[in-house]
Amino acid sequence: MKRLGAKTIYEKGRILLLIACLAFLPALAGQPAPAAAAAQSDAVKVDLVIDGQLLRSEEQAIVTQGRTLIPLRVLMETLGARVEWSPETRTVTITRGAGSYVKLWIDNRLVCYGDAAGESYDVCDVAPRIVADRTYVPLRLLAGALGIGVEWDNQNGQVRIDTTAAGERTRFFDVTVQGVQPGQQITGALPLSLLYGNGAPQDAVWVKYLLLDPVAGDGKIAASTSHVNGAVTLIPDVALTGPAVLAAAVCDKEGNFLAGAAVNVHMQPVPSVRLEGIGEGQVMTGEIQMRAEVSFRARGLEYEFSVLSDGSSTRSPQTDPEETYTHIPPAGQNGPIAIRAIAYDSAGNAYPSAAVTVMASVPPEDTTPRVNLRSFNAEHVGKIPVTLSITRNFDSALTQYWAQNVAGGESVLLDEKPWGDAVWFPGPDMAGTWDIYVQVTDPRGNVYTSNTRRVSISSAPSLILGGVGPGQVITGGLTLHSTANVPLAQVEYILSNPFNGSQRSLGTAENPSQEIEWTPESVNEGERQIRAVGTLPGGQQIESEVIPVKIYFGQFYNARPVIERGQFVNMVTPMALATQKQNGMSAALQIAQAILETGWGQSLPVDRYSGLFSYNLFGIKGTGPAGSVLSGTQEEYYGTLYRTDANFRAYHSVQESWNDHNDLLLQLERYQPYRNVMYHSVSGAFALKRCGYATDSAYPDKLITIINQYGLDKLDRQNL
Repeated sequence: MKRLGAKTIYEKGRILLLIACLAFLPALAGQPAPAAAAAQSDAVKVDLVIDGQLLRSEEQAIVTQGRTLIPLRVLMETLGARVEWSPETRTVTITRGAGSYVKLWIDNRLVCYGDAAGESYDVCDVAPRIVADRTYVPLRLLAGALGIGVEWDNQNGQVRIDTTAAGERTRFFDVTVQGVQPGQQITGALPLSLLYGNGAPQDAVWVKYLLLDPVAGDGKIAASTSHVNGAVTLIPDVALTGPAVLAAAVCDKEGNFLAGAAVNVHMQPVPSVRLEGIGEGQVMTGEIQMRAEVSFRARGLEYEFSVLSDGSSTRSPQTDPEETYTHIPPAGQNGPIAIRAIAYDSAGNAYPSAAVTVMASVPPEDTTPRVNLRSFNAEHVGKIPVTLSITRNFDSALTQYWAQNVAGGESVLLDEKPWGDAVWFPGPDMAGTWDIYVQVTDPRGNVYTSNTRRVSISSAPSLILGGVGPGQVITGGLTLHSTANVPLAQVEYILSNPFNGSQRSLGTAENPSQEIEWTPESVNEGERQIRAVGTLPGGQQIESEVIPVKIYFGQFYNARPVIERGQFVNMVTPMALATQKQNGMSAALQIAQAILETGWGQSLPVDRYSGLFSYNLFGIKGTGPAGSVLSGTQEEYYGTLYRTDANFRAYHSVQESWNDHNDLLLQLERYQPYRNVMYHSVSGAFALKRCGYATDSAYPDKLITIINQYGLDKLDRQNL
């Protein structure tokens, strides 16, 4: 057997092999465990008897996770066993004679048994560990693997080891991975589930399946499910080939290990891509939808369309491998079109599907002159200005916008121009129900009429204040104007204080379109309201909507760092790893999100007025455990772009922000597709976009680029 970096250890006094005696051994003998073990003592003196010889040791036993770890300094020499230590992989391999051996990984529950028949794997309940430069190894493993007998003498407080008795190898957990056999070659998607001999552990809430390196003993989660009795499908990564260990770990809600199983497999993914949704010889007369079935974890997907008559081809942009793609062929396209899906692995290698040839029979572009009146919000008509616009497929010499009264049948010309949109703000004189349509005259004098859209107009006049928007933060001068749907003799602009009711005139215009300039003074600072009051020729008055504003002349605080850029990853990594342990969420993906949202921790929201720091690592809006901070954002109000404030969640610490972000992803129903793949950084990145976490179409690519460029993927490696 070949072991990289292994060397034999015999140096007494420096390396001490300590063998763990499991606390339930007394139960196997029909006797209760000693009181010291039951009390979970940190140091318990236990005598060891090997082949009837009482051994004395000054070393103290320790109790951990209900198991008693007992130092047996000379057991290996008594057994004539050979111990090999590999510092590179932190493994201990114990061999007795030329026969069986057991290989253990420090701080890892994975166990490898070897004999003449080959190797097999299991999962133990207590991981070997190093304490005070001494290695503790489970005795039950060695008893079965090396053929020794062990029993507990409760009366005398002794562990008796009989090297002549044949120890029986038993599994630690009555759990079996279903859907795979030892040594099986895995070439593609593999359905998996667990079979429990005595039912799932009481506190079990989720199961993770890991593909582990049989040398290093660590690897990544390859599948996960919150249904401990349910099935899940393992999708292989093309980059992972060769021998591997498929290990299942059943965990509680905190991610603590409860039970598990392991089986050796051989990863040999056969990349395949199959185009779905279209069939060979299908006639394509217009847009068609398709998707790809990919046998591996894809980094991206493209669709290629080849015109067989001339050899030309086009490709779609890279898309989410899980999404359905809609293809719109060019007008007038005819003849055979070969379509392929091309999937890319994490290294950028391309894997095309077999081509599916469809027969394009796309009608040529309809040259029949057409005019279409676009939809608009009919509820706004008569209350605010509404923009009327059309689409047409011919040149226009004259465009006329008309309204026809439904009751009387008369038509009113609303606007006319060579081409372009019309802004319509009907007044009380048009109260009633109208059909709106457009007539377009081409350069030859032909007139074409659009579809109609019905509206109902109120008899109430309306006045709209312009030049300012709701919630605007005013730091300097304003230019105010207004728009009305009735003739006005004048418009006065009024500033009021909502706290004491005082008000003052900012100026009066002879008509709504006339602009009024106003620069606030320090006495005006604070929360204020602005409104326009219009006077009709007959003396009646109408008022605009009251616009709340904030007048502020003080200092603004800007976003600021939470830590030095170079220390940001070190700060968030422990939180990401803790989350990964608890629920399997990719640590690499979590960190990449925090990097992207905060610019490596250099731009976290701060209350722009008080300077209160938010600790908000993910730019989440709303109110958090520490309230909220006001940060500047841009809005639009009837064509006026302005700066206002938005509430961002505030926290007491970065840990609180981290937990809140995880709760958001774990609890909202719309993120279920993300939760299905959150253990995988690439699939999880695409799922975040698909679930609506971000509107940026490049969001997944940005996350994946950060992960790859800075080697964050290694943080997703773990062991048992």
